Amino acid sequence: MSNLVNEILLRAAKAGAAAIVGLILYLLLIGPFGVTATAELALLSWLSGAALVLLVETSPI
Repeated sequence: MSNLVNEILLRAAKAGAAAIVGLILYLLLIGPFGVTATAELALLSWLSGAALVLLVETSPI
């Protein structure tokens, strides 16, 4: 049972890290770069954050 809880917490941490990276990217895009804030931009930012987390997780270094 402990392994299941650890796996759930690990997956939640990855989703949280993706959300934080996506939020930073979103704020950078709508702030200094002047992109119009839309729901599509928010979703794309979150997906970019998730891709970054996945790349860092699976990097050979």
